Amino acid sequence: MRKTIAATIIVLAAGAAHAGGHNASTFQNSCSQIEFAYAGNDATINAVCLTANGSAVQASTAILGISNQNGVLTASGGVSSFQQSCGNIRLELQSDGVSLTANCRQSNGNIQPSAIDLNGINNNNGALNPNM
Repeated sequence: MRKTIAATIIVLAAGAAHAGGHNASTFQNSCSQIEFAYAGNDATINAVCLTANGSAVQASTAILGISNQNGVLTASGGVSSFQQSCGNIRLELQSDGVSLTANCRQSNGNIQPSAIDLNGINNNNGALNPNM
């Protein structure tokens, strides 16, 4: 079953989440209230995650390394820029991973849907950490 979380503007501290090249994310299995958000101009994931003792804590991590390449979300390294030319940004959660989906602008001005897997993000005792 898929859950889609709508984009929400919330400013929280950020860590680092990377697309591509890692194992599937697992944080969605021990976190709730997962949402795409902004920290200033940066793209982030915010969630409420369980610690080892079962307490629920706020967690946040930056989404790094994703750009919009002519309407296609692409793992590019560095600071993410997709949020400057994509809208209707949301996270799609499954037990075996998380996808970032958005409607992205092409160079000709047309808009097309695109998605990319957010891999390697884990809940480490209540903190969202990429698996580097």
